[in-house]
Amino acid sequence: MAPQTKPIIEEIPYRFKVHGNLIKKLGEESIANKNIAILELIKNSYDARATRVDVSLENIQSKTASISIKDNGTGMSATDLENKWLNIATPNKSLLSLKKGERVQVGEKGIGRLSSESLGDLTVLETMARNETVGYRIEFDWRKYQDQNALLNEIQNPGVIFKKRKNETGTTLTISNLRHDWNDVESQKSLLKDILLLHPPNEKPAEFSVIPSGFSSADIKPIDKKFFKLAAYSLKVELIAGKILKYRAYCLGGQKKTDKLELATKLTCGDASFDMYYYYRTAGAYKTNIGVDVATDKVRAANEILDDYSGIKIYRDAFRVKPYGENGEDWLGLDVKFQDNTMYPRNTNVFGFVRIGKSSNPSILDTTTREGIVLNKEFQDLMRFIDTAIRQIFIDFRSGIESHKKKARKSQPKTTKKKTVAVAPKPQPTQPQDKLLKNFGNYPQHFYLQLEQEINDCYEKNFPNAAFFLSRKLIENLIFNILEKRYPSDIHLWYNTATNGHLKLSQLIKNLFDNRSEFKPNAQSYIEKFNIDVGSFRKEANSKAHNIFEYLSDKSEIRKFKIPDLVQLLLNIYNSL
Repeated sequence: MAPQTKPIIEEIPYRFKVHGNLIKKLGEESIANKNIAILELIKNSYDARATRVDVSLENIQSKTASISIKDNGTGMSATDLENKWLNIATPNKSLLSLKKGERVQVGEKGIGRLSSESLGDLTVLETMARNETVGYRIEFDWRKYQDQNALLNEIQNPGVIFKKRKNETGTTLTISNLRHDWNDVESQKSLLKDILLLHPPNEKPAEFSVIPSGFSSADIKPIDKKFFKLAAYSLKVELIAGKILKYRAYCLGGQKKTDKLELATKLTCGDASFDMYYYYRTAGAYKTNIGVDVATDKVRAANEILDDYSGIKIYRDAFRVKPYGENGEDWLGLDVKFQDNTMYPRNTNVFGFVRIGKSSNPSILDTTTREGIVLNKEFQDLMRFIDTAIRQIFIDFRSGIESHKKKARKSQPKTTKKKTVAVAPKPQPTQPQDKLLKNFGNYPQHFYLQLEQEINDCYEKNFPNAAFFLSRKLIENLIFNILEKRYPSDIHLWYNTATNGHLKLSQLIKNLFDNRSEFKPNAQSYIEKFNIDVGSFRKEANSKAHNIFEYLSDKSEIRKFKIPDLVQLLLNIYNSL
């Protein structure tokens, strides 16, 4: 106790009071994504040594709709309920020392059990521990915890003890009065896909399976072995001691390469591995690029899988970390890099996964909401490892096989056949395919497509200033759309009520960067990169807007502003919202 300067009359102990609203903050407000909430409950079952988990959507079309997560794990005794399940944010999992043959505990935060609160108002917990003759059932009405005078330790949750056989074991959570609509096709398909992707498709944990049921509206195919066999290229890379990349590259045409690559600088992320499978989208591309005939129906089947599962995922101890590898989540910047080098794989052409572990990568940590990884140095080094594997191994291997692409580019525009129309001795200043923006397509609104076409038309006809100013308009509107969607109520971040128009470009860029901490972790990295890359573009745009003597003399000058990269980064940010 600190030294007292005044006479003490009486010593009194003071305690914190915990409001019932803490449940909501740890549940619904911490795990806003409904799929992640269910996945956290599945992880709890895995930690309880279950070999099977049944995830059921029950009576989903009626008012009595519910979600059930049932496992055959160890269950809980009366002591377990008191000391673990009813002890909020208990650290018991993180303190467990792993013994031989035991599972790595994947639910480290201690709040996974409150995922049920984020899914519905009512939760019934039923649990049975092996070798006991009784089980326990507790009913939680989470609405009680919202009373303004409710204190957490004073709220009672009715429970019963029931008889059971000694060999009966497991835990069931039944959640009702649901907060989300699960009756639409997209919701069911999204959850089913997340369950199918919970583990790497070809490396599922032994003696553990998740069985979904009640998904009447969903129609999605699982990834099978045939899909992997059809990959035009496959790459397997291990990062060892932060310095050595041990790899194996294989082409469907039969070429293969096994070797090691030593990095100049040691990475801090710890040991990791990376697998990537690259696919062409047409049978003709297989034939042209690697000389392999692939039946059209097989390519079509592979495309269906890619449409649902493409992208590069992250797995920690065989459990997926979202949202990496989701549609529109270009966390590695592959689509951006493709604009400068078409040998880079686009997200829509690949399926891949990165493996990390708690023990080997202790500093790569999930955010509190479980919707990403903290963007620290270790995670950035993990991204560097993957980029190095793609850039120095995959692209080098692929370029050696597809050398005809380089030859074809070098030989243009020559022609030797007399029957064809003669080609001018010098190439024309504009080429039909000479575009600045390369059909991004996934814009927030339809008018962007016309704007993109106008930019390309001006660029092809060598009107650089028109292309530049139209690009400014496109980028300005994209930032406006991002802020408008992310902050629908904070109108001052994107709209000037005095002029009845959106804010100027510089202010929009500043507002986006200043509020980056309120975006998802992967979007934060896009915003930070955008803020760096947009510097010269912003400076030049402002200069040319206010000085009639400032102009671009040739379209080649536009390239230095990285406009395609800026557009792709903004689309990544928008699609992550």
